[in-house]
Amino acid sequence: MIELYLERWMRFDGCTDHRWSVWHDGRQVGMGGPHPSAATAEGEGLAFCRERLLTEPDRISRL
Repeated sequence: MIELYLERWMRFDGCTDHRWSVWHDGRQVGMGGPHPSAATAEGEGLAFCRERLLTEPDRISRL
C-alpha cells in the first residue's frame, strides 16, 4: 500500500509550513517541503508517486 501524508506545521513565529511524505508498506520512501501551501505540497507528493513509484497513492491523509 502506498500512502501520501500531507502535514501542516505551525512554527513559533506564526508561519505555516506544508510538508509531504510517502510510505510504501509501512516504510518511508520519500519526503519533501517545506512548501508555502497545501496544494503545492500535495502536487509534489503526487508527482513523486507518479514519477518514482509509477502509480497513484492508495490513500492520501491530511494531518
